[in-house]
Amino acid sequence: MMTDAEILGAVPPENAILYRDGDAVGMLLPITPSVWEVHCGAAQAMRGKASLSEFWSDHPEVQELIGVMKSEHLCARYNAARLGFERVNTTPITWPDGTVRNTADYRMKRP
Repeated sequence: MMTDAEILGAVPPENAILYRDGDAVGMLLPITPSVWEVHCGAAQAMRGKASLSEFWSDHPEVQELIGVMKSEHLCARYNAARLGFERVNTTPITWPDGTVRNTADYRMKRP
C-alpha cells in the first residue's frame, strides 16, 4: 500500500487533516477558520468525493475549499471540476519554490 506522502507527492504538513480511502487521500489545510485549501491525490481508479463529503460533515465551521494547480496540469483541473469545484481564475502566482507559474484557482462552497 502506498503512503500518504507517496500519493500526495510530498509529506503532509503537521496541521493537515487527512482522509483516506484505500489509495485515495484528501488533504485539507486551514487558510482561515472558515476557508480551507484542499489537495486530493489518488492511485489509479480511486475517487475523492467520499473524502470531501466526510470532511464537510466533520467540519461544519468550514464554508469554502480552495484548490490551486498549474494551469497546464489538465488532469488535476479535470479532477477538480469532476469533484464539483468551480474555476475562479487563472493567474501568474509565485509558488513556494519561488517560481512564478500560471495557476488555476478552483473553489467550492459548502453544499
